[in-house]
Amino acid sequence: MLTFDYSPLIYWAVGYLLAGVVIWAGVSQRISNLAYLCLSIVLLVMMRLPAVVMNRELNPDESQMISHGITLYYSPIYWQSVDGTTIGPLDNYLLVVPRLLGFQVDYTSARVMGLLCAVGALLFFFGAVRRWFGSSTARVALLFPLLFLAFTQEPDYVHYSSEQLPAFLLGFCLYMLARLSTSRSLSARWAYLLGFVAGMVPFAKLQAVPQAAVLALAGIWVAYHYFRSDRQYRPLAAILLGGLSFPLLVVAWTLYHEVFDDMIDFYLLGNAIYAGNSSFTSIPTYLFRLLSLSPDFLVYFILLLIPVGVGVVRWRKPASSPAEPRQAFLPWLMVGYLLAALYAATKSGNPFVHYLTLCIHPLALAAVCGLHELRKQRVAWSLVLPGVWVLWFAGMDGLSAIRYRQVNAFNSIGATALPESALVSEIKKHTEPGDYLVVWGWHLLYYVEAQLPQGTAENHSERSIFVHPLRDTYRARYISNMKTNRPAVFVDAVDNSLWLGNRATEGYESFPELAQYIKQNYHYVGTYDKNLLFIRKDKYQPK
Repeated sequence: MLTFDYSPLIYWAVGYLLAGVVIWAGVSQRISNLAYLCLSIVLLVMMRLPAVVMNRELNPDESQMISHGITLYYSPIYWQSVDGTTIGPLDNYLLVVPRLLGFQVDYTSARVMGLLCAVGALLFFFGAVRRWFGSSTARVALLFPLLFLAFTQEPDYVHYSSEQLPAFLLGFCLYMLARLSTSRSLSARWAYLLGFVAGMVPFAKLQAVPQAAVLALAGIWVAYHYFRSDRQYRPLAAILLGGLSFPLLVVAWTLYHEVFDDMIDFYLLGNAIYAGNSSFTSIPTYLFRLLSLSPDFLVYFILLLIPVGVGVVRWRKPASSPAEPRQAFLPWLMVGYLLAALYAATKSGNPFVHYLTLCIHPLALAAVCGLHELRKQRVAWSLVLPGVWVLWFAGMDGLSAIRYRQVNAFNSIGATALPESALVSEIKKHTEPGDYLVVWGWHLLYYVEAQLPQGTAENHSERSIFVHPLRDTYRARYISNMKTNRPAVFVDAVDNSLWLGNRATEGYESFPELAQYIKQNYHYVGTYDKNLLFIRKDKYQPK
């Protein structure tokens, strides 16, 4: 007979009670903005805590980035020691921060960093909307992304993903744009910061560049408007200089460390190959596919279409008096920002739900005009949509309690420490901290379990396995890394890997030069859970 653990139910009940308080605070305006934001952050942290403390892989990308973070602590030159393929260097450098503070780089510390990014993005969103529409509308608008991020139990939105830092950076740019467009005197310092952070986005996630471009172009438009009206050229020059500053710093850094060609080949061209299989006309199909894979985002999308529609109708309604520049500017920004986000999420053609993280705030921003109008018509409207939104999550959690006897999808009991597989236990017998590990295939959690840096720049080897125009380039770098780093351990995990499994065509033997190097320098120890384990001959300690 199934038993029911009531402690998670009580936890969730308290969470929904707090959500009710936050909705009331957002609509009633009876407490200060600071108190409201503090309540909102407490709600988000409380409801995300079960996933944060569960020290287990929720998505293979987590292990990939954590492995990069571990490696960069020992060897901090990106594209020399680490290649995140489609993931930008800033996403991976962020994971070095916990290690510098004395913490282990694992799933918990990574999700803490992701949660901090989520909190920051929400605060920037609130700040931008408050400047454009006032505090009352900003409070209501914040409820939608806040409740989504707090109560969703879809793993794609709670694991540390490569979209969380870009969302934070884009949020900062949005807030800077709001400051510029609402200030009486345009600040060259704020204009420079908008451009500088927008220039950082390509090195967090190339996929988010369209959104950064929209915000940067909007900032340029605002600066140009001020130039025409007040003949102030410094803000316009500052935003252009800011946009160039970070990319130029990266170019100089890569040239100094002799990895400029690697950045071009493995980041820019590699991303082009990755995203080159879809066309612009296929975007609606891919969007529908992503929405069908994420029930929570589908409801979010449908729910916000109502205020989006209200905003469009209001926008098209003839104005009785000339519009202020910012009133004419905002609708175009909202439409462009949302379209850029949808393009970013769908362009690659891959059905990875976490791409929709890039659309959470743009969709809420597109609904702000309508929310502002609904609130002006009747305050009660401000309660309806957030109420329906939280009822959706309550219903899904209630259904889970009935069907599966659980409301918490992330059970951390006995799972707060890293696991240790039999393979990793054997690896630890022959290694010490700082020794390099290489896993051929795609089973990256072994790097995290062993807490060892990767011995090749690319920690999964699918680009050295599958046929594509750059395979020989990837293989040349792979064998060069093996000879330079001389990893203490080599594991062939093809039979136990994501997207792989054909040993005849995908095993390490399919790469003749690698097979010869392993034969000459490594001792075969045995097979552990279908993984072939090799220890470098001088490191091997016979039992």
